[in-house]
Amino acid sequence: MSVDMNATRMLTVAVAAEMVYQLVGANMSSPQTAELNASARAPTIDKWVNMTMAEVVAWIVFLCYLDRSLWPLLGGSLAAVGMWLKYRYAIREGLASGAPSTENYQG
Repeated sequence: MSVDMNATRMLTVAVAAEMVYQLVGANMSSPQTAELNASARAPTIDKWVNMTMAEVVAWIVFLCYLDRSLWPLLGGSLAAVGMWLKYRYAIREGLASGAPSTENYQG
């Protein structure tokens, strides 16, 4: 079976573009909001980060099984550790700043 190199190249370009969009969305919104509102939401944010990491493990195992390789483990682990560290940093910095939350909790 031959591989159409143009299709492979097109998929590589599309995956790279999607990765940039996902990285910008993940890094610019959620950790920033976590830092700004850590004083009020740190325990909840931490709970959901841990639940998401459990889901990440399940997806990585499933993708390794489908691919019959450990390549998904490499990519998934790099992304998971990066996001976990960013949330840890955001919560730590938000709590250390002593700044008030940007959210209004008064009904």
